[in-house]
Formats: sequence, C-alpha cells, structure tokens
Amino acid sequence: MTKDQFIKYLQGNCTEREFEQILAWIREGSTTTSGRRMVEELWNEFEPEAGPGELIKYHRILDKIHHQININTNTQPLTVQKSPAMKRMMTIITRAAAILLLPVLTLLLVTTFSDKGHFATNLNDLEMEAPAGSRMNFVLGDGTKVWLNHGAKLRYPYRFEGKNRKVFLTGEAYFVVAHNKEVPFIVETKHLEVKATGTEFNVSAYPEDDMVETTLVEGKVVLYEKNTNHAIKELFPNQCLKFNLEEKAYRLESGNTEKYVAWKNGLLVFKNDTIADIAKKLAKWYNVDVEITNEKVKGYTFTAAFTDETLSQVLELMTLPTPVSFKLTPREKAPDGSFAKQKVLIGLKVNQR
Repeated sequence: MTKDQFIKYLQGNCTEREFEQILAWIREGSTTTSGRRMVEELWNEFEPEAGPGELIKYHRILDKIHHQININTNTQPLTVQKSPAMKRMMTIITRAAAILLLPVLTLLLVTTFSDKGHFATNLNDLEMEAPAGSRMNFVLGDGTKVWLNHGAKLRYPYRFEGKNRKVFLTGEAYFVVAHNKEVPFIVETKHLEVKATGTEFNVSAYPEDDMVETTLVEGKVVLYEKNTNHAIKELFPNQCLKFNLEEKAYRLESGNTEKYVAWKNGLLVFKNDTIADIAKKLAKWYNVDVEITNEKVKGYTFTAAFTDETLSQVLELMTLPTPVSFKLTPREKAPDGSFAKQKVLIGLKVNQR
C-alpha cells in the first residue's frame, strides 16, 4: 500500500478495491517496521516542525493504539449466551471495529499533535473499564491476565518499569499474575494495597461499598493499609479477607470462597448471602436500581447459582424459599430522550407483614 492510498482512505475517497487493500495492510503491515515508518512519514508531512521529543511521544502513542486494538479483540460482553453464528458475527464486528480504529486514531494524532504537551500528562497510563452489565478480560504488558467485573476500572502503565508492577483498581477484578519474584505486583485501591509476586486472586473495591474484599485462589498475597503502609494480613489459598473501611477491622473466611470468584466465568453465586448483599450484587450484575422497602427483608438469606437467567427469573426463584416479594417498575423516559435504569422494589410478602 502507498501513502497516497492511505491518505485517500483517511479522506474517504478510496475505491472499494483500495479499501480492501488498505484493510489487508492494516491487518498485516501496519505494525511492521515499514508500516510504522510510512505512518511516521505521513506525520512528518503534516507536522514538519515536530522535534525529537514530539516524535518520541508519537511512537509511544502509536504503541498504545496497537495495544488498545489487541485489548478490543478480547472484550467479552456479559449477556445471555448467543448462538455460535451470532458469536462469530460479533467477533468479526469487534475485530473490524478494532482494525478501523488505527487509521482513525492516527489521523486524530496527526491533526491534534501540534497542540504541544497535549499528550504529555500521564502518557504512560492506560485505563480499561468494563461497561455496566458487562465483564471483560485482557493481558497486561508483563503477561498478567486481568478480568474486570461490571463497571470496574483498571489504570495501569503500558510498560512496567521500576521496582514494582503497580495498577490502580476501582471496582472488582480477578488477576492471574505473571510470576516475577524480584518485581512484586501491587493492586492499589482507594484504601488498601494487595501485594503479590505470582498468584491468582480477586479484589472487590467498589467506591459505594463499605468493604474491600480480597479472595486468594493460588499463591500468597499480603494486604496493606494504603496511607500507613501497615501490613494487615497475609492470605493463603481459599481465604477471603473483608476489610471494613469505617471500623478499620477485618474478618477472615476460609474455604467455600467459590462465590467470590465465580463471576469471572459468568456465574452469579449466592451462598447464605443476606438479601441486603444480594440486592447490591443484582444492581451491578443487571445494571438496575434496587430498593429494599422493608427492613425485615435485609436479614433473610438465600443460596443459589445462576448462569443465564434473566433478572425476573432470579427474583422469582428468590421468592420461593424466602418470604420476600418483588416488583419491577418500568424504565422512565427523561426529557432528553434517554431512559433511567429499571428499578426493583424488594419487600415482604403480604401474608408475612
């Protein structure tokens, strides 16, 4: 592919055949040395006065774009199971969108890079966010595998440097850490830090929750208070530590920790969970607002496991062994045309009041 063809594509003037040739080049040649050189030459033509510093920034940003494309191909929406044909179609669409992302972002870089320093702040930081009602997985630069649960965010460097591998988590994530005894992997949350060298563990730290939970599956982790760097506890496999942010105290559960990590595989698991805790999970899992209308309901417990059930099916099953009732309210339309979240009201059955 030539530079003239690429410019025609960016300007929307290429023929259908040229478009197919460009797609083939983006798939196979855009990440090669010659491909990078051609895009850099385009950049130089648009911004001939760019100095060495700007070119270094350009290469780092282009690295990010390719990294983002790799991540996009691993995004997994958490919806009801689709047929194999639908899955293949969604994969094709996702990859096509990722392929188209490169030239579009390249053009964006070319047309905005003259704003000196615009990309200078936090140039190394990347952030991934799982949309509400979805989960996603991707791989960090060191080989660590990450799963993000509903609405969770992870900020991390494109390339780990220094004496540790630190990431910042808001929400819930599952980590399979690439082993490196000399360079520990640290998950930082607003209040706590979880330190590991090579292990599998889960951290839940949603800002609206008064608990930070860490569940260890394999290996060993140590928890620290962020502000004081005080070691709280060393965990061993099949242990879950729940740290109360208000009381600055923790309680430890051993064994039977499957329910804390099952979400990674698309399972919604309750084991003697209170209705109050279940309400919080349902709100995140189905992206709805849940309101408990009777205080007596909060203390009842429920045990079950769900895979593809709808919200109404989960609620229906929950009413069978417990005296709770529920009501689903319709989504309300706002003046701007958008719709509010669906609301779930959980209360007591009439004959239990």
